[in-house]
Amino acid sequence: MKPLPLLLLILLTTPVLAGRVDVHLFGADMTAGAPLAAWYHDLGLTDLWLYPCAGVFPQDQRPEDQRTPEQAAALAAAYRQQGLRCWWMERPVPDVFYAQAKGEGRHLWDASAETDRRWAEVCDRIKTLYPRVKAAGFTGVVYDNESYYSFQGDEAGLQKPWVWGGHSGEYGEGGHYYLRGKQIGAAMLAAWPEIQVVMVYAFGYPGERWWYQGLQDAGVKVLLGPEHTYGAGPANDLGEAWYQSWWQGRHLLDTLAWKRTQFPFVTSNAQVIAGLFPIEFTTKKPNYRARYFREQLQEAANADPAGPIAVWLWPQGPFTPESWQQVQYAAPDTAEDYLKALREFSAAK
Repeated sequence: MKPLPLLLLILLTTPVLAGRVDVHLFGADMTAGAPLAAWYHDLGLTDLWLYPCAGVFPQDQRPEDQRTPEQAAALAAAYRQQGLRCWWMERPVPDVFYAQAKGEGRHLWDASAETDRRWAEVCDRIKTLYPRVKAAGFTGVVYDNESYYSFQGDEAGLQKPWVWGGHSGEYGEGGHYYLRGKQIGAAMLAAWPEIQVVMVYAFGYPGERWWYQGLQDAGVKVLLGPEHTYGAGPANDLGEAWYQSWWQGRHLLDTLAWKRTQFPFVTSNAQVIAGLFPIEFTTKKPNYRARYFREQLQEAANADPAGPIAVWLWPQGPFTPESWQQVQYAAPDTAEDYLKALREFSAAK
């Protein structure tokens, strides 16, 4: 038998490098001096979503707790020294805004003079605030679009209208979901030409879909941050909640393909940051096993021919070196099994 040519032998024996993904954290530590910065970097994080920030939309955070761009600048600079990008986060958008208007007998998606005034005020705040956010060193903004206040159990909104439902006459390119999105997007682009915005949760309600598209069509780089990608593994392995297994049996790539049918203007996974929820740090229990977390990351890194898919982590509780060690892992898993998976596939490494 002839020996293999040297070049072929090298190709066959050289390990294939795994893809690497950007790893975002929902809600980074806001302590002055950024004492967790080095640990974040060692963990494999690449991006941090900072809140509460004093944003352009009404929020559910106490005003005295919200940081201005100038107050957050030193923190962002400390994180940048460890190679970590920071994102300005506002929450929830625009559900508090909708609830306030509804309390006054109106809603956000009509063409009244009062509603015009309300949206114009948001645009004015964008023009004055977002240049300061950019100057403070932030990479972009993150909008939490989940409905915590206006939803009352009627998704269609036929009996109980809410922020994303019950206003079907305002869907489509002629409706005010889309037109308000374009209005906000134009103001954002004028204030910060390179701006990008992560739309967190991205459930796919029609009103939500058209609002997002309006921002994108105005020229803003819109990134989806879905949470239907939270779970992994078989159903009823470690629990029964949907975020403890693959969503409706779909693995990550299949879930994102389905998600893009809800947001057809999102044409590739380059516009997606997939939410992962491996550990519940409040209850100190894993939602799914380390091997399924690794499978999520490996799929995000390597399964899409177009390239790696960014991910974000929802910790639901304290996210510290100590909290990782206090979790009651499902044997034989340990904290290191989850941490090793992060480090192996993170772009920070």
